[in-house]
Amino acid sequence: MAGRLNGKVAVVTGSGRGFGRALALTYALEGARVVSVARSPDELRQTEAKVNEAGGEAHTVQADLGTDDGLNMVVDEAQRVFGGVDVLVNNAATSPWLTLEEMTLAHWDRVMAVNLRAPFALSQALAPAMTKRGGGSIINITSRSAEVGFVAEAAYCPSKYGLEGLTQCLALELKKHNIAVNSLNVAAPPGKILKPTELTLREAEAMSDDVKSLYADDWDMVKHFRDAWTFLALQDGGGITGQRLGTLELATVLKVEGEAAAYLRWSGKLTQAAYTPIPWPERVRYQTCGGGWRELVF
Repeated sequence: MAGRLNGKVAVVTGSGRGFGRALALTYALEGARVVSVARSPDELRQTEAKVNEAGGEAHTVQADLGTDDGLNMVVDEAQRVFGGVDVLVNNAATSPWLTLEEMTLAHWDRVMAVNLRAPFALSQALAPAMTKRGGGSIINITSRSAEVGFVAEAAYCPSKYGLEGLTQCLALELKKHNIAVNSLNVAAPPGKILKPTELTLREAEAMSDDVKSLYADDWDMVKHFRDAWTFLALQDGGGITGQRLGTLELATVLKVEGEAAAYLRWSGKLTQAAYTPIPWPERVRYQTCGGGWRELVF
């Protein structure tokens, strides 16, 4: 089934590692020319090497999406090198893992700049290029942090809740331009977990083998979610748009029931948030900025 994205140009932010890298590899394997965006030059080079080994084409852009210069660089490079964009994946995200007492306004502003302002700015800047090419797909990467609150995520959670609202607004406005806008919840293959957002590849490599074995690697992710991610990249304003989709759920529906069932389930609909009371926990475990864990007991 390779080649479903032949002729497409896909911008994937935060593709130096983790979920973003697996997405970039998938789209390259499917024939897309990939604009790979991240802050770390080493991680970008590794992504580019993997794309090349797989027979794909990648153009790397080292940019800090928390700055206007970084945002402008991504837009300019995508259009200069490939002449336009068909798919935009807003995956880049950051979290300082600090409690309310520890966090500063600078931390808050940084999280909002990368996690929410950048997806808005890139969508706004690249939508005209998509329109000229006949339409496209914007995919905003979200998580369970857009559903419930977590300790030490007083900026991260609001940024993800905001991303869901942005997705709904853009879906309405861009449908007339044949552009789909959906959010996609992250997932790992069965029996594996995702590497933490802030864990660099160098830090992950330094971990013990028993810890490393818990994390999904790039090819695990591609193998399990290739069809789901490609399906979503192929959506436009006439297909599935305005939906909050789960990677694992979408992959399962496509595998078990097929594409027709996916369209029946999700096309022609928007998403409305439902605020449901849930039991108060006796204790919560939360990540710290040092990579460890603490527990809060009520």
